[in-house]
Amino acid sequence: MRSCFVIVLALLATSAHAAPQPYLQKPTVSFRALPAVTDPKPLNAKVRYVGCYELNAKGTSELDGLSDFLVLPEGDALKVEAISDFGAIARFALKPDGRGGYLDSPLEIDRLRDGNGKTFQNKMQADSEGLTYDPVSGDRYVSFEGIQRVMKFTGWRSAGETLPLAGLAQLPSNSGMEAVTYVRETDGDSLLIGVESGGFWRCGLVLDRCREIAGPATPGFLYMTTSLAVVAQDETAKSHEVLALYRYFDPFSGPRNVLRLLRLEGNKLTFVADLAKVAPPLPYDNYEGVAAIKTAEGYRIFLVSDGLHDNDKPKILIYDWRR
Repeated sequence: MRSCFVIVLALLATSAHAAPQPYLQKPTVSFRALPAVTDPKPLNAKVRYVGCYELNAKGTSELDGLSDFLVLPEGDALKVEAISDFGAIARFALKPDGRGGYLDSPLEIDRLRDGNGKTFQNKMQADSEGLTYDPVSGDRYVSFEGIQRVMKFTGWRSAGETLPLAGLAQLPSNSGMEAVTYVRETDGDSLLIGVESGGFWRCGLVLDRCREIAGPATPGFLYMTTSLAVVAQDETAKSHEVLALYRYFDPFSGPRNVLRLLRLEGNKLTFVADLAKVAPPLPYDNYEGVAAIKTAEGYRIFLVSDGLHDNDKPKILIYDWRR
């Protein structure tokens, strides 16, 4: 008995001083389909609500605070790149499981980096809100709201480059460059920026100069711009269709979103049509990003949410838009 007691004490002593073991599980994300519902009052007969998925991450707590994303075709799946309010970039795939849902996906989390290749040290530096890309070079562009700037990234693990944009007004610190999308044109590409508190700016990338442009009013009182996405990149087009996502919130009714189609022609942005409204019984949330991919019948539109509460999981909501 005594020898057994000594052995137990030795094991306890050894475990007490053992070095901590690293968490070896590679992050993954699964997609939980929310209950099916029907939109009782669709804003547009050509736009159909498809469904909504809750994102459940394992192996990381950094799939949080998603503010914008890209959805890009890749083989038989869709590649998703999403930025967060905390300066993270999340990458995963939406691959159909053959039963109307999506297979679990590996999840890569990286940190956005400054011009010296270092990660941002605080929320003011890291507050990334808008994401877009150059379809020719593949460069990514991110707009930041805390310390106002737009950065270009040639790779998510490389140092970012702050664009020397001239002529852009100093915007409110927490209501600034919420939305950004890339515009291709024969006389020089540009970024179209939507300001959360109102207004639009166009920044040419040849001379890095910005100018405020005329644009439509929001869908209503308290609605704010949260995301922009050019529908089809065609540098020869004289005008460009732009998806615009707006957010509304009050503590009594909760969040609402309206998705609109705008047209950019020259330095004027005009309203074309309302496409959808996210309100009960649809799974409403704080949707902040919009993306679209071409389909045989038109476009599939994706919205991504940044939950209102600390423990809320992100959602991806999907529409089909027949053209």
